[in-house]
Amino acid sequence: MQYIQGIRDFSLDRPSAVTLGKFDGVHMGHQKLIEMIQEKAKQENLLSVVFTFDKIPLRLCPQKNQHFITTNTERRMFLEKQGVDVEIEYPFTQDFMNMEPEAFIEEILIGRLHAKYVVVGTDYHFGKGRMGNAQMLLERGPEYGFETTIVEKERYQEREISSTYVREELRLGHMETVNVLLGRPYSIYGIVSKGKQLGRQLNLPTLNIYPPDSKLLPPNGVYASITRLDGKEYFGVTNLGVRPTLDDSPLLSVETNLFDYNDDAYGHYIEVQLMHFLRQEMKFDSIETLKKQMESDASFAKEMFLLKN
Repeated sequence: MQYIQGIRDFSLDRPSAVTLGKFDGVHMGHQKLIEMIQEKAKQENLLSVVFTFDKIPLRLCPQKNQHFITTNTERRMFLEKQGVDVEIEYPFTQDFMNMEPEAFIEEILIGRLHAKYVVVGTDYHFGKGRMGNAQMLLERGPEYGFETTIVEKERYQEREISSTYVREELRLGHMETVNVLLGRPYSIYGIVSKGKQLGRQLNLPTLNIYPPDSKLLPPNGVYASITRLDGKEYFGVTNLGVRPTLDDSPLLSVETNLFDYNDDAYGHYIEVQLMHFLRQEMKFDSIETLKKQMESDASFAKEMFLLKN
C-alpha cells in the first residue's frame, strides 16, 4: 500500500476510486465504503484510495475528542491488510479548514486524486463551515467527470453504526457489541516491556504493553483476551489499569497472562484483543487475595473460551 502522510503537494499517478472521512475505528460502516471503492477499482483499473487526516490539532478544534478508537498506525495497518492501494493522511490545517467546497473538489478530488468514482456516507461534509456535502458531490460529479455513490449507514440493533456508537459502547466496556460494530476484535498494540516481574513471583507471568495517550480505551478492569504474538494466537486474561494492589502506578498498563505461553517475549510486538469484560480493577488486602482472584479470572476465561470453540 502506498502511504502519503502530512503533505499537500502530491498527485496520484493514475485515476482513482476514492472514499473520504476520518475513519476512526474503521468500523463496519467504513468497511462497506472501502469494499465499494475496491470493487470499482478492480472493474475499471483505478487506484482504491482512502482519504483521511493525519491529525486534528487542538488549537484548531479544541472541542474535538483527541482519543481515537484506532491510532493512525492501527488504521494504516488495517487498510493495508484489506488491500487498499493508497491511504492519504492529509494535513488538517487552518487553510484546509477554510477551503471552499468547490475548491476542495477542484484542487484535491480532481487535481490531486484524479477521482473517477467517489463513495461517501450520507452524513459526509467537507469544506469551510462544512458547507459541502454528499449531495453536492453527486450534483457536481458530472461536470468534473466523476461518479458519486452515497451509501446509507449500516445498522445494528436498530441503530446506525458510527464511531460515536462504538465510542459509547467502548466506554461502557461492552466488548461484544464493540467487536460486532468493528467487524473484528477491539485491539491494543504494543511492544512487550519489562516490568517489575511481580506476575512471575505469583506464578502468573504477564506480557506488559503501554498504549499511547491518544488511544481510546475501555474502563480499567480485567478482560478475557486473545493475544497475537509471532503469528500465533493465545487465550488469556488482560488487566487494563494501574495495579492498585501492587504499586498503584500512575502509568496505565495492559498486562496479559497467556494460558499456554512461557517463553520470553520482551521486545516483541503484540496485539491484545479484548473479548469480554470480567470485572473492574480493584485493590485487594493482600497479594495472596489478588493471586486467588487472578486464578479465578483465568478459570472463568478458560471456561468462556472453551464454550466458544
